[in-house]
Amino acid sequence: MISRIRKLFRLPRHRKRLLVEISYELLRAAWIVKHSHFQTYVASLGQPMPGDASDDTLPEPPLEHLRDVAWALKRINKLAGGRFTCLMLAMAGKRALNRRHVPNSLVLAARPDRGSGDDPFGAHSWLRSGQYVVIGAEESVGHIPLVSYLSGHPN
Repeated sequence: MISRIRKLFRLPRHRKRLLVEISYELLRAAWIVKHSHFQTYVASLGQPMPGDASDDTLPEPPLEHLRDVAWALKRINKLAGGRFTCLMLAMAGKRALNRRHVPNSLVLAARPDRGSGDDPFGAHSWLRSGQYVVIGAEESVGHIPLVSYLSGHPN
């Protein structure tokens, strides 16, 4: 525990601020997911597009923002014992990237062959920006993208 605190204090200021921002966004996303119906917050996720939509005409996203946001999401989730779901992580990362004006897509997918009682469709979500998956790439294999919610893309 003491070593974790020491590591935290040694982080650069921008990383400390990012950890605070992501912590807030994860708590916010967890509250929304647990206490609201999907229909009430889906419109805030962005413009819906079928499948795993991405826009190849956009400039390459700034990789340092993608790396920093992914690092903070994974770090906070690890400190929380992995309590945040893929949807919560993607929603929090999406808000952080939106704040930085980085175009992104939150992808909702299903894998019916892996469903269970609590999750009959084997649901998964991930966050992408351009060709990069920011969070959720490892678990996305085998899932069928159903819809993407785009933010920061020109209409």
